Amino acid sequence: MEIGDWPATEGLNEVMRQARELDLERNLLELEAFGLTVVEPYRAAPPAFFERMRDAVFRIIAEESADAVDINLQRPDTRPAGGRQLFHLAAKDRVFVEALMRPYSSLFGRYMLGTTRRLYSTVAFYKKDEVGTTLLHNDSTGMPGPLPAYGNVCNISWVLTDYTRETGTFYMVPGSHRFCRHPAAVDQPRMMGGPAPDDFGIPVEAPAGSLIVFHGNMWHGTFPKTTAGERAHVALAFCRNYVNPAEDYSDLPEELVEEFGSELAWLVGREAWQGYRSEGPELPRMARVRGAATNQYY
Repeated sequence: MEIGDWPATEGLNEVMRQARELDLERNLLELEAFGLTVVEPYRAAPPAFFERMRDAVFRIIAEESADAVDINLQRPDTRPAGGRQLFHLAAKDRVFVEALMRPYSSLFGRYMLGTTRRLYSTVAFYKKDEVGTTLLHNDSTGMPGPLPAYGNVCNISWVLTDYTRETGTFYMVPGSHRFCRHPAAVDQPRMMGGPAPDDFGIPVEAPAGSLIVFHGNMWHGTFPKTTAGERAHVALAFCRNYVNPAEDYSDLPEELVEEFGSELAWLVGREAWQGYRSEGPELPRMARVRGAATNQYY
């Protein structure tokens, strides 16, 4: 059918028109049904763009001390993920800002979280040679259960190397976004040290150049990496406007924000209505999110 300018789905109408133009309607159906989807290699961006992103990640790895990141100083059995994590990437190379502004990132973020979504974090996950599993969890960090059925965060992972079971790809439980709770100890698969059967979830395999997109309630971990070589992806996470972002982007260069315009300014909090003092909130900014009470896709 033709998508109209229907007032009851204001905001969603344009998102769905763009999804049709980008041939992503099947991916949105998979997100609704299973909580995850994989976009085929180099649809979201050409190979040269993924190469730039991979080069930027490896450059940052070489330049930054692993000991400067608190997570890397924790005991291996208490870390949330094995290998190295590189945080706050949007302030470290413009390629990550370009990635979050590209149509595919924007479309998935707006569909899952609304047009007033904010940037939650920009993090790279890097593993070299053999690395153990990451425990089953979801990205609704700090939210007490039961979780709402709609997502408060979402994850758009740009895959920079081939992701297979042997290289330690994602372990995901399709449909778990509908469980509306965090995984408990009894839900951990045996290969992750728990009692649950390992076939509860699936390996989400994707070649380099793919996007792995999933709902914030999705239960996921990783398979152990059993191969030599490097494994890396960049996770662009978005959140709803009322969620406190994990990363502070106040240090993002102003010229970069001006270059990409009002949408980036909103994503990184330059136009947020929260944070006022005695002067009170700026009403035009509040007006942008006023539909939150009645429309999921505001």
